[in-house]
Amino acid sequence: MHFFRGLLYSRIPIRLPNLGKVIACLSILGFGGLCYLFGAAVVFFQLPSYDFLYQAFTGAKAWHERGTPGINPFTPPEGDGREGITVDQPTKTYDGFTLVTTTKGARATLLDMRGQVVHQWELPFSQVWPRPPHVQNPLGDEQIHWFRCHLFPNGDLLAIYQAENDTPFGYGLVKLDKDSKVLWKYEGRVHHDLDVDEKGTIYTLTQELKSQAPAGLDYLPTPYVADSLVVLSPDGHEVAKVPIEEAFRDSAYSSLLSASIAEQETPDDRDGLRTAFESAVKPGSKGDRFHTNSVKVLSQTRARKFPLFQAGQVLISLRSLHAIAVLDVRQRSVIWAARGMWRIQHDAEFLDNGHLLLFDNYGSTKGCRVIEYDPVTQAVPWVYSDVDGSPFHAVYRGMKQRLPNGNTLIVDPEMGRLFEVTLGKELVWENHGPRPITGARRYAAEELTFLQGVALPRP
Repeated sequence: MHFFRGLLYSRIPIRLPNLGKVIACLSILGFGGLCYLFGAAVVFFQLPSYDFLYQAFTGAKAWHERGTPGINPFTPPEGDGREGITVDQPTKTYDGFTLVTTTKGARATLLDMRGQVVHQWELPFSQVWPRPPHVQNPLGDEQIHWFRCHLFPNGDLLAIYQAENDTPFGYGLVKLDKDSKVLWKYEGRVHHDLDVDEKGTIYTLTQELKSQAPAGLDYLPTPYVADSLVVLSPDGHEVAKVPIEEAFRDSAYSSLLSASIAEQETPDDRDGLRTAFESAVKPGSKGDRFHTNSVKVLSQTRARKFPLFQAGQVLISLRSLHAIAVLDVRQRSVIWAARGMWRIQHDAEFLDNGHLLLFDNYGSTKGCRVIEYDPVTQAVPWVYSDVDGSPFHAVYRGMKQRLPNGNTLIVDPEMGRLFEVTLGKELVWENHGPRPITGARRYAAEELTFLQGVALPRP
């Protein structure tokens, strides 16, 4: 006590905090708090400048999540030890070479009917674009893979680069020779699928982030990932580009688009039984309102079987809308569209009999299925849904191919399984390999001239 009393009456100066600095700090904290409250009020009540703040928050969140793998609601069971060919009935299969791509890098592998590798293409993204002008701050090569490829008779290959943990996830298109040397590259955010017509013209998909919807589409929540159908010349030059949402807007199917977008805000819950599948693939997540995932052009030969369509028109699948549509590039408009028994479907294609074939991921709660659909009568003459009584499940991917002998090659992506079934639904060929599979297509031996005299479908 005497000590403190001495200090009180002594002449030793006591240093007090700088009052000016304290007031300045408190002012900054107070101003920051008011800004936070004001921003929260703007977002909550959607006051002026709401769009700017919402887009800023959305962009920051997307940037933070870049490179982080998404949660897969379906966790495939551990492998049962089966590898390679497990079923093979040579008298009933359509023999050929199967081109396979997976998420395990920028690589495509050509397999014979015994599951043996006969050729392989590989080229990391960074070797094609060391400084990509179309992708700012790309992810590492370990997260970039080939999603879908197209193989030419001479061994040339078109390959789509994709990074599924980025937004947008399309990374570009490249054409390689049989030795994986670059012939040309297209610097667009190409994703998912491509097709080549009789003249060598290439049809594919690109995407971009849009912060403002086009006129007449004000109901589209922004920002969103916009898809476009792009047409390229055989040497990779852009010939045409049609934004998908504008093609719907300028068509008789504009109401299908607006209704589907409204549905995304209040998706059905399957009579109260919402599953992990339905929650995880809720359309519109991260602004992916359309998720166009396949493109097939109608050839002159097949057009005779399709009275509703014309040669050169393009069939697309829009996963988030649960819809398939046919788009006319010259008219820049959708001329036909449908929703049906399928949900979050993939890989719609034209068949020689005038029907469509698609991979239905979740139209049935029992698992995936392949559906043959008549666009004229809306009948479903053929459905395949299991392998020897065991349903297969896939949320994010899926592919199938109707083979010339009537069999169907199906991709079970999460299990790394390829299998071939007859029209009578008999399993006649099955191969287990790396997973997940992003694409597979079988080519007849006579189609691939670069292999003739070197390899056979069955060694």
